[in-house]
Amino acid sequence: MTNPADVLREILAEAEEIIRRRLEERGLKLPYVVFGVTAGGEILLTSNVPPNVLRSFGDDLKNIADRLEASPTRGDTTHWRSASRSAR
Repeated sequence: MTNPADVLREILAEAEEIIRRRLEERGLKLPYVVFGVTAGGEILLTSNVPPNVLRSFGDDLKNIADRLEASPTRGDTTHWRSASRSAR
């Protein structure tokens, strides 16, 4: 039986390689975080950012989750842009 975490880990490694290569091709050095969550709630993460940025990112995710829990209005769709930390 295939372990879902192993499959996701492999896919995330491929995604990270693409991100790294594309940034390098364009001469950019940008921070990134690539993560996925298994059906069992296991979080798999790879990044090039320091722990303090991950902590800040964690706080941002909590704020986004709080906003998503709020009652949406009819027909509302919410998209998040982490750079601006606001909804569109």
